[in-house]
Amino acid sequence: MKYLIKTYGCQFNYSDSERIAAVLEGIGFAPAKGDEDANLVVFNTCSIKQKAEDKVFGRLVKFEQMKRKKKNLIVALTGCMVRKTSTKKSPALEQDKLVKNLVPVDFVFRIEDCANLPELIKEIAPQFKLRGALDEIDSGSLKNYFKIIPKYNSRFQAFVPIASGCDKFCAYCIVPYTRGRERSRPMKEILTECKKLVEDGCKEITLLGQNVDSYGLSFLDRKEKRFKALKPGGKIYFTKLLEAVDKLKTRGLCRVRWTSPHPRDMTDDLISAVKTLKTQMPYIHLPVQAGSDNTLRRMNRPYTVEHYVGLIKKIRKVMPDCSISTDIIVGFCGETKKDFNKSCALYKKIKWDMAYMSKYSMRKYTAAHKIMKDDVPEKEKERRWRALNEIIKACSLGRNRFFLGKTVNVLVERCKNGICEGMSEHSKRTQFAGSPKLIGEIVPVKVKKALEWNLVGKITK
Repeated sequence: MKYLIKTYGCQFNYSDSERIAAVLEGIGFAPAKGDEDANLVVFNTCSIKQKAEDKVFGRLVKFEQMKRKKKNLIVALTGCMVRKTSTKKSPALEQDKLVKNLVPVDFVFRIEDCANLPELIKEIAPQFKLRGALDEIDSGSLKNYFKIIPKYNSRFQAFVPIASGCDKFCAYCIVPYTRGRERSRPMKEILTECKKLVEDGCKEITLLGQNVDSYGLSFLDRKEKRFKALKPGGKIYFTKLLEAVDKLKTRGLCRVRWTSPHPRDMTDDLISAVKTLKTQMPYIHLPVQAGSDNTLRRMNRPYTVEHYVGLIKKIRKVMPDCSISTDIIVGFCGETKKDFNKSCALYKKIKWDMAYMSKYSMRKYTAAHKIMKDDVPEKEKERRWRALNEIIKACSLGRNRFFLGKTVNVLVERCKNGICEGMSEHSKRTQFAGSPKLIGEIVPVKVKKALEWNLVGKITK
């Protein structure tokens, strides 16, 4: 029996796919080489934008055709598109709409129900001979879902989730409705996972959460009393977590990254930790989403442009060379040309190193879907996207030129046709001539050329 996982969306989904792989291999499945080789195909979906869902629907057409020829092929969906764990054999009232409406889909499961995979597979495909069981996992428990030891895709890099869900309820975002309320993992559990990774040779860990800087501070965290109340003016729990993980430097951990923080929860002690901790990199991703206070209010982003600019000033005062990236949405409900121009002006003022930009896509169940109108025409969204993208390219190139002639340290991720590639400490994708034996190593590279999206250099001795 062979499985194939197709992952869409953010780093969190890729981390989840590693846990799915661990469960499947634990019951007797082996990785497939491709579509034709698989007995079970799992789509780990993203629904942050309609385009992400359309990709999945498009791929399912192929598998519907394949299933006519390959009768024992099973197709499953998980991730942000799924609302209710269910199969084609579940009672109609208990079925997720995806099981009802998508012909090739045999079952769907919420990611926190990952431990239920053996039962779901048995129900829909009793002909599969599953081996063993994951007895240590209490099926259906979010806490124990995190206890599944992932099948990491890399020996030197790893994603470690520190929380799941979100309490911010941004008007455009579907995450609170797909992943539920925010709940933080116990610090001890996170550290145990990180220690094991470092013992196995991991050099870089990325801590994941929808809002990492609210770690330990959510409604459920307070309600379940798993975290003590913070002292007034004291360090936030996320800073304490970074300090604890930083101690793994003596065991071989080189780098710690994290994503994403929320501007409302960004504190001085967190900024200071990025500066002082040995494993922290001089890079912060801080989503702004819009450069207009009017748009931010409609988005339910509880901060002002002035507050955000103040955070950037604090970061650059403490770390003048810190690279900073952001997220921006263009064409949100009610965004006027004046509002958009303010986003452009803010970008020229701050000069982020990079921005991950998207055109607004209305998502069902969100506040925007319930009370707002998607009133910016698609052509206008496209025009705004292109206009802002030109500013992003110019600023990115300008920031990259700062590194010309300097030596950066690159963790080599891949090598093809004699060209190695990886990320510098400032999260700059860097390329240089080298050999595959360098994969997994951190090497010094002198920057010879700065391009819009990456650096090109030469390895130094």
